[in-house]
Amino acid sequence: MLQFIEMKQADIKVLKEKIWKQNNFKCPVLNKEIPLDKMVLDHTHKRKDEKYAIDKGTIRTALDFRVNAVLGKLENSLKRTGLVKEPDFDIGEFLRNAALYFEAGAYMEAEYCFIHPSEVPKRKKVMKSEYNRVKKYYFKLYPKRKKMIKKPIYVNDKWEELVLLTENYIKKIQGD
Repeated sequence: MLQFIEMKQADIKVLKEKIWKQNNFKCPVLNKEIPLDKMVLDHTHKRKDEKYAIDKGTIRTALDFRVNAVLGKLENSLKRTGLVKEPDFDIGEFLRNAALYFEAGAYMEAEYCFIHPSEVPKRKKVMKSEYNRVKKYYFKLYPKRKKMIKKPIYVNDKWEELVLLTENYIKKIQGD
């Protein structure tokens, strides 16, 4: 019959080092050597009203502390979303499928990738104060012109060129 050993806080260091050595000084998730002081004992959680079981309150292994934090957040998210309560939910299968999903990369059609709207840079608007500053020196730059250009809504190449000309003109007259 399976027996459960209730550890004390002082036992953690000894068991962590033992498991770490058994894992060849590696974090099994990162699959690379990690110093002992960066390792933690990962364990399953149980509610106070639950009895110990292989998946309730038991040590799993020694992990890099960052990996442990990520996996803890993942488990908590799965609980919050209710996915773990699905009758056929298997966290191992979920993670394997997730790995395949991430490795698959971007959705493509022929040679096209689609950029999500939240990733498209916002177009910079021409501020009224910037327009007024350019307007102030515009006719000094272009004395033969009768009308100021219409204020563009968004910054474009022509506007940036005009702003640069204006800034250079201002520097020139201030330097004189």
